[in-house]
Amino acid sequence: MASTSNPNPDTKGKEGLPPPNLTPEQIQQIIGAFTRRAANTKKLEIKEPSTFHRERDQLRGWLAQLSVYFKGVGWEFEYNDNKIVYALSRLRGDALKWATPYIERRQDVNWSSWDNFKNELQGQFGEIDE
Repeated sequence: MASTSNPNPDTKGKEGLPPPNLTPEQIQQIIGAFTRRAANTKKLEIKEPSTFHRERDQLRGWLAQLSVYFKGVGWEFEYNDNKIVYALSRLRGDALKWATPYIERRQDVNWSSWDNFKNELQGQFGEIDE
């Protein structure tokens, strides 16, 4: 025996309630309100980190800049390869000379993760404990 409370069960909404009866004008008003809100939402602008040359006293700050950038572009918890490639692209001077054999694959890479890459950078260019 069929239920008499709702003759057409396909018209129920997500919560089991019937969908609202909206006119086309009301639907357009809702769409317009969402569109205006989206247009007025300021997109977060993340400045690219500076380049790194080799200055031991600047490595920590440069890595912090990278962390902020990665968070801003959605790479905070994953994307190890992207992080490493991006960091390599920001190297200049002696730091780039150090990385070039790795980039050209003339030397084996020990970086299986972003943390391994950071540790390698810190070993090469980090401040020396006195």
